[in-house]
Amino acid sequence: MRYSAFISYNHKDRRWAAWLHRELERYRLPKAMVGRPTSWGTLERRLPPVFQDREELAASANLADSVRQALEESASLIVICSRNGAASRWVNEEVRTFAALGRAGSIQCLLVPEADGSAVPGESFFPPALLELGGEPLAADARKSGDGRRNAFLKLVAGVVGARYDDLRQREQHRRQRRLLALAAAATVGFVIMTGLAGFALVSRAQAVRERDIARQKTMTAERTTDFVKGLFAVADPQEAQGDKVTVVEALDKGARQLDGALSNEPDVKAELISTLSDVYMGLGSFRRADELIRRSFALPVARGETRVRQLATFATSRSQQGEYEQAQQLFGKALAGIGDPAQLVDTGLYSRILIGRAEALSKLDRFDDARPLINKALAWDRSHDGPKAPSVARDLEASAWTNQMAGELATSTREYEEALRIRAAVQGQLHPKVSEDLNQLGANAYLDNKPDAAVRYWRQNLALDERVLGPNHPDLASTLNNLARVMIEQRRLREAIPLLTRSMNIYLAQREDTHDDLAFIFANLALAKRGIGQDVEAEALFRRGLTAAEVHQNRLMAPILTDLADLLCTHRRFGEAEQMLARAAPIMAKTYPDDAWRTAWVDNSRGACLVAQGKRSGIQLVRASAPIVLKRWRAGTMYGAQVQQRLRTASILGG
Repeated sequence: MRYSAFISYNHKDRRWAAWLHRELERYRLPKAMVGRPTSWGTLERRLPPVFQDREELAASANLADSVRQALEESASLIVICSRNGAASRWVNEEVRTFAALGRAGSIQCLLVPEADGSAVPGESFFPPALLELGGEPLAADARKSGDGRRNAFLKLVAGVVGARYDDLRQREQHRRQRRLLALAAAATVGFVIMTGLAGFALVSRAQAVRERDIARQKTMTAERTTDFVKGLFAVADPQEAQGDKVTVVEALDKGARQLDGALSNEPDVKAELISTLSDVYMGLGSFRRADELIRRSFALPVARGETRVRQLATFATSRSQQGEYEQAQQLFGKALAGIGDPAQLVDTGLYSRILIGRAEALSKLDRFDDARPLINKALAWDRSHDGPKAPSVARDLEASAWTNQMAGELATSTREYEEALRIRAAVQGQLHPKVSEDLNQLGANAYLDNKPDAAVRYWRQNLALDERVLGPNHPDLASTLNNLARVMIEQRRLREAIPLLTRSMNIYLAQREDTHDDLAFIFANLALAKRGIGQDVEAEALFRRGLTAAEVHQNRLMAPILTDLADLLCTHRRFGEAEQMLARAAPIMAKTYPDDAWRTAWVDNSRGACLVAQGKRSGIQLVRASAPIVLKRWRAGTMYGAQVQQRLRTASILGG
């Protein structure tokens, strides 16, 4: 079976179908269930893909072939039951088709709140085909008057995997308790930090008047922060949560809403809290929330210069997270100009954070020579103020390593990442998110150095840590999933790569615009995998989305995408557009990858193959001349190696 479940719904219930699809694909089964046999194979921690993405069909008399095939490849059918679903011709047809496969016992129902309200006597929320199977079926009831959303979801999971509902429910309660403990631990850290800030502000210095003002300001901020953090925990009350799981983001959302009407007479305190809250949102991967929150804070009449600098730095970080690197580096520059003498800052670490933020944005713009002096300045500052083994020094080393990676200095980059990793692990522990990021980047360096096995080892460590520490939907996972899938694509393990890339893409799109530069890689890789299994229409659409993202940022993937898209167009005899793309790709590839001869050879090889496809003998020599260069980098069994060999065989047939 390809799918664990097929979700059948009327398009008016799409919101519920999307929620259910998302929850099923991110749900982690108890470890004790792993290895149990099912109709699709043995259970793993996550369910196989769930089929949901179909709109209400048009006037066709039969189910579309793709939908019928998905039904045949689904282990169970979940029907969204509402007035809309009961009246839907196509929901009814899907139920009838699935039952005809002999799987009526694997049909489950989800009653949704749209079914609440004044019911008409005798009205049913079940499609007629369900009732024809033998009376009104049992259903998981997401309505408040029924099981509630979370318990209804657990009932459906139990049905899909053939488990007892009580086992999953008890496991959910244990998970909630662990989340609350983690939340409480985070709050404790917050209190310690704010207490430290308040104490720091009370330490006497030479300028007694200035330090008195600082002490008052920081004490007031500490008091307000303590009250604010306490308020976050009202949402952790199990009675208020009504059985639903409590997440850190939900607690932060409540705090953000409370801030809207609070502290109107203390704008500096409010601005400091909003900046901190935005930083926390970004740390949790909620980039859109962070961006919206920090934007609104600039309407506050802030008096302290340091508070305004912190707002600018937070907003610049948010813009960088959204891929707006030019705007980000300008905002960081404005923040630096607002500091004046960094020695006068209460938070001396703010200076180096801004230096590094601007350096990273400049590196994203390929302005490495502008970035390096800022990184060196930050390193000197942090080593002087925090010591040589401080986390701030590790951060600076990571920025330098990333810049060197982008500049092609892989050996230097690897040494710096390894040094940063040693500091992080020793001072902050193996579970710190930055440990995982460093492993990811070491994997990237190994991959770029043509050491795929080493890269995969790093990335698997990275992915295991991220899922444990950050959860299943943090954007940091998306990068690792994409990297692992890329190696699979190169090894022609396409069907293994597609679920990883689909998950990666969905994680990114939930928090970033589809023109973010990182999405160019994910779209392009998913396009290659889709093309490899014969889904050319989807592949073309993904290539074009990737090309748009690459063009917006002048990303280094522009030429590879142009080449691969042109090759796809050639196979469909759209030669004119394909040749234009190849002509455009050639100079960009040579400029972007001057030290990777195989990439320019790949453009030539693709152009030769396109000419051969048109019956032009001029392509034969082009294919033959470029093939050895590509094959020097890629062995025969890889994606590129196999494709080049196929082109050589085709050219030989034409050339005789």
